[in-house]
Amino acid sequence: MKKSIHIRLLTGLTSLCLLPLGSWGQTSLTLNEVIRLAQDSAITAFQSRQEYQSRQASYEAFEALRKPQLTLKVVPNYSRIVSDPTRDYVYLRNYDIFSTSAQVRLTQKVLPFGGEAYVGTQAIWSEFFRESASGYPRQFVASPLLIGYSHTLLGYNPFRWEKRVEDQRLQAARRQHEYNLRRIAEEAAVRYFHLARQQRVLQMRTDELLMSDTLLSIAREKASIAIVSLAELHSIEVQQQNAANYLAVARQEELKARTALASFLRIKPTPEILPLLDIPETLPPTDYTASEVAARAMNNSPAYQQQLAELTEARHQEDKTQKERGVNIGVDVNLGLQQVNNTFGSAYKNQQVYALGAVQVTIPLVDHGAAKKRYAAATAWVERQESALQEVERQLAEDATVTLQKLQTSRALLTTTQRTVTLAEEAYNETADNYANGLCDINTFTLAQSRWVTAYSNYLTAMEEFWTNHYHLQTLVNYE
Repeated sequence: MKKSIHIRLLTGLTSLCLLPLGSWGQTSLTLNEVIRLAQDSAITAFQSRQEYQSRQASYEAFEALRKPQLTLKVVPNYSRIVSDPTRDYVYLRNYDIFSTSAQVRLTQKVLPFGGEAYVGTQAIWSEFFRESASGYPRQFVASPLLIGYSHTLLGYNPFRWEKRVEDQRLQAARRQHEYNLRRIAEEAAVRYFHLARQQRVLQMRTDELLMSDTLLSIAREKASIAIVSLAELHSIEVQQQNAANYLAVARQEELKARTALASFLRIKPTPEILPLLDIPETLPPTDYTASEVAARAMNNSPAYQQQLAELTEARHQEDKTQKERGVNIGVDVNLGLQQVNNTFGSAYKNQQVYALGAVQVTIPLVDHGAAKKRYAAATAWVERQESALQEVERQLAEDATVTLQKLQTSRALLTTTQRTVTLAEEAYNETADNYANGLCDINTFTLAQSRWVTAYSNYLTAMEEFWTNHYHLQTLVNYE
């Protein structure tokens, strides 16, 4: 009768230890929920959103400045002209002058050429103060209409370069924000699957201790009637102590994994227990090519986009310094109407057409090679940024390719370890039945149990490694 009870108890505990992973309990904390909570609560996600919004606002300001600008400019001015305090000749008079100019100007950057066109109107009021007031103490200059175009350096178009750089920087900011969110999802998934693994290890070690306690109880009863030798009893006692030690370590590791996940999700205080986390049964596809993941990694990399913007800016400076080496020519031409009078109303009558043209030619006669050195420095910096871009491409391709290889390897390993666990379970069940019926000794049973524990641990390690590599590849290439 006792033997029958022992067999049923031993078989029942063995069956409990070998239950499928999904039957240990369902969880309400899914992987998608963990990722959502992480992206909503992580400080890095908040900072990333603010950085992207700042970059987007800067880009919108840049675009706004490329549209027509209407400005009002008022400049009051006071000056005192003292030629000779002792004399008051007509050509050496001492003046106190107060003047105010008001100008309304509509400007537009001429994007294809790099200059600026403008149209506007202006008025200037000047008041002259002196000891013997005579002549015209007040003067108004009115220009109801003026049209002009200015270009600082002919042949150089900064607007084209600025547009390319700003577009690339905005693209880099967008990529950075998306990358940050994927990086948060990756970190959340890594902590999620690490905890899922530690939960199952803890469950395995708990069941292993229960099994060892039961075996020890049975062995002690058998030893009392001299069925089990003292050496075998001591062996089972050692096994029971080892199981207790393994369980203590598993509890500590599970606590560390649980605390890490709760901290990342900003859950305070840390929950004493978490339900058994679910592991997806269907594995995502991994049939990508190395060239495909490398190309997508570059397309989705903020580091690549940022380096591309740095290279464009370097080429911009190279173009500018190249055109500044020789003769620099700037122009400012304008056409308009103008009149001068001592009354404001009369200044707007009998307007005269005027045309002004200014051409500024700058020739570096003796600059000790400064212009050439600036161009040489800009050229060297372009070469440096080109090599940096190539290095970023190499690193991204290497990271994506190695991650893909790891993912495919861990997927194959996960499949083989699942089959190994099935075989180990079958061998463990048969050995447990044989030991309960006295058909094998404790060493054979312990060996079967150890093989099952090893197989199951290898499976959990392969599972965690597969999902870690999967989400890292998602971070790099952004596969849906």
